[in-house]
Amino acid sequence: MLKKVSELLHPALLANVTQQQQVVARFQALPKLRLSKEPVKKEAAILIPLCLVDGKLSLLYTLRSNKLRNHRGQVSFPGGMKDARDASYETCAVREFVEETGLPNESVRVWGRGNTIIPYFGPSITPIVGHVADFAPSQLRLSTDEVAKVFTVPVEMFASAANRRHTQYRANYTMPVFVNGDETVWGITAIITHLFLTALLPGAYSASLPFVRKYEALKS
Repeated sequence: MLKKVSELLHPALLANVTQQQQVVARFQALPKLRLSKEPVKKEAAILIPLCLVDGKLSLLYTLRSNKLRNHRGQVSFPGGMKDARDASYETCAVREFVEETGLPNESVRVWGRGNTIIPYFGPSITPIVGHVADFAPSQLRLSTDEVAKVFTVPVEMFASAANRRHTQYRANYTMPVFVNGDETVWGITAIITHLFLTALLPGAYSASLPFVRKYEALKS
C-alpha cells in the first residue's frame, strides 16, 4: 500500500491537469451527503488546499481563532459564507482562503468542486479542490481574528491507517478522526478529508470505517 500511495502522491500531480480532473471526477462520483432534511438557508464553500512541503504533497488546514463566535479552536479547511460578492463557490472558497492566510489569490490553482454537503445544522458546504503553487510558510499573513494558526500535514500521513481513528455514535453512524498531525482533525473537516482521500487515492486509501452493530450482552 505504501508504494501505491507514494506513486499516487507524486509532486508531478500539481502540474498534471488530466490527473487533477480525474481526482475531481472521482470526488463528484462519491455518494452525496445530506444529514438534514431542512431547506438550505445559508451556503458556504471551503478550499481543500494541496501544497508541496519538503517535497511531499500535503494538506493545509487552519485552526480557528478563539475570537470567533462559532466553532472556535477547531480545525477546518479555509472557507466561509458565500455572499453577494461571490460569483461562484470557487470564488468564495478562494476569497476566504486569501483573507485567512494572506497568500496571494494568484497562487491558488482550482481543480474543481465536490458535491455539496448538507450537515445536521448550519450552512451547506461546497468543497473546492485546488493547490497552492510555490507554497512558502514564510509568506503566510494570518487574519488573527479568524485564524489562530495554519498547519500542513503530509497526505501520506493521514492516508495511513495508523493515523486514523473513529468515533461511533448511538445514532448508528461512525465518523473518522485523524491524529498525529499538529492538531487532531475531527467533525465535518474529518469527513471532508476522508472523502477527498478516497477520491485522491483510489485503491490505496481504505474508505471503510469500523462499525459495531447493536448486540446483546452474553447471559451468564
